[in-house]
Amino acid sequence: MNFFKKLIILSICSVFAFCWAQAGATANLESGIILKGYDPVSYFKGAHPVKGKADLKTDLDGVTYLFSSQENQATFLKDPKKYQPAYEGWCATAVVSGDKVDIDPENYKITNDRLFLFYKGWKGDAKKSWNKDEPENIKKADANWPTVRESKN
Repeated sequence: MNFFKKLIILSICSVFAFCWAQAGATANLESGIILKGYDPVSYFKGAHPVKGKADLKTDLDGVTYLFSSQENQATFLKDPKKYQPAYEGWCATAVVSGDKVDIDPENYKITNDRLFLFYKGWKGDAKKSWNKDEPENIKKADANWPTVRESKN
C-alpha cells in the first residue's frame, strides 16, 4: 500500500475515533460515569433507583454505566436504548428552556418507557414544573435537544 493510501486510511480512522470519543462528551457525567453512579435498570425496577458498583460497569459510546447486579447489567446490554436516560442525563425541564442543568439522580420520572431526570435543590424542584404540562414539555425538550446537546455545559 502506498504512502498516500495509508495516510487517507489513517485520517479516516482518526476522524471516526474522534467522533466516537466525543459521543460521551455531551452527556451529564461525573468522573466519566452517568447517572451519578446509579444503575439505569434499577429506575425501571422497584420503588427507588439503586447505586451501581464500580466492578459492574459497561462503557457505551464514551459513557460509563454502573450496575447493582450482573442481572441488571445483562438486561441493559440486551437493549441499552431502553435504559439510557433522556437528554443524556441532563435535567429534562432545563432542556425545555434550552439549557443543560445538573440533576438529582433520585428525582426522576418514567413516562412512555423513557427515563427523565430533574434538578432538585435550593432553586426548587424542576419535576414539578415538568408535570404541569408533561406532553408539551416532552415535545419542546425533544425539539430542543439537538441544539442543547451541542451547547457547552
